[in-house]
Amino acid sequence: MKIYLKNFFVYLAGLIVLASCSKNEYESGGTVSTVMSITKIKSLHNGDDVLINKENFEGAYQVSGVVISDRNNGNIAPNEIVVQNSSRGTTSGLIFSFNDNNVDVNLGDSIKIDIHGTVLARKNGALKVSGENFTFSKITKVSSNNIVKPRLVTLIDLYSNFFGYESTLVQLNSMSFDNVANGQVYNGEAKFHTESASAIYLTTLPTASFAQKALPLLADFVGIATYYDANSNNFNRAKTLLRMRNEEDTFNETGAIYANFPETFESVPASQKADYLMPAIDDKVTFGSGTWRLYQAVIGNTPSYDRFNPLNGLQAIRLKDKLNGSAYLEMNFDLTHGASKIEIIHAIYGLYSSDPKVASAWNLEYSQDQGATWTKLGNTVAETNTKNPSIVTFNVNIKGKVRFRINKLGYDGYPNGQTGMLNIDDFTVYQNID
Repeated sequence: MKIYLKNFFVYLAGLIVLASCSKNEYESGGTVSTVMSITKIKSLHNGDDVLINKENFEGAYQVSGVVISDRNNGNIAPNEIVVQNSSRGTTSGLIFSFNDNNVDVNLGDSIKIDIHGTVLARKNGALKVSGENFTFSKITKVSSNNIVKPRLVTLIDLYSNFFGYESTLVQLNSMSFDNVANGQVYNGEAKFHTESASAIYLTTLPTASFAQKALPLLADFVGIATYYDANSNNFNRAKTLLRMRNEEDTFNETGAIYANFPETFESVPASQKADYLMPAIDDKVTFGSGTWRLYQAVIGNTPSYDRFNPLNGLQAIRLKDKLNGSAYLEMNFDLTHGASKIEIIHAIYGLYSSDPKVASAWNLEYSQDQGATWTKLGNTVAETNTKNPSIVTFNVNIKGKVRFRINKLGYDGYPNGQTGMLNIDDFTVYQNID
């Protein structure tokens, strides 16, 4: 695209930039600053390439801001940085594309850039500043380790106002992906799931330090909003992308569900554990996920009494009532990749139409030494559900081998409460993403 800068436009653009320039604290009062805001620089672009020349802008030739890209983690071209600043309540960002590679400009650096003689243009959809003699020597570092807080947005808001968010730092919470296979890695593009037409993709270069890490099932993401079109410089048909800076830009992650989970306790007949204590089999039963110990517990299948998940069968685990000590539903095997989340369906046992329902309480516990010692997770669950089975969720960050158990508390562990019968059904464990 040719450089388009007619005399009238140059004069008008210069007036606009001059009006937007702030006072330089190092200069005497009344002297116009040499620094232009990113917002004003971007406003000069109307579709054609714009030559930025200080003679045309009353001596203004610098832009200042904080670097929001991260050269150390490989998810940006080595010759580019992204800088963000705010002016008069408006936050803007811009990509600066140099002719040499970045070796010492880091995430969080506050900088000034000499952009005299550069060109403002869209390349593959993204708005960038570049030039024949534009090198990293044009940068003056002001300070380091500055923190830029991402703007929290919804996917729909980001997509609807993408032009305004371009090249700025944003955060999307509780995001999942469309058509992502278990174990798929970050490298490439993954489309964020939405029920709307808001198509935004998480994009990761093969050079990124986290490119081969598995995508989470669900997570919060921070990244830089950007456009990309391999075949055109126009942004109108370009893909709308979110580019993470480093691995820390993903958090509150949930990994994939383990194979053979959720455990529905349907794979063996109830007759295999029909008594609360069965020492002949050490109270152990092998289900689809592995062998579990059912101490003071049975496989319950009594209609209208045992509260199982009706979507997954006709059985649930029933843990005994009126005990001084605990009853247990316990894994006798380890899961190898830790855990990020556990979901459990639970309910009070009993005929809801007539029987009085007796509440109980239980803990979810985990062990990383093959069951030698156990640690409580979260709060004690007070079992007061009196109608239908419900789901309780435990968000965790457990790494390494792990197993879990339900510890239904007896009078000794729950002295001020009741110890009625408890039903446990679908038990789901999500892998840790690391």
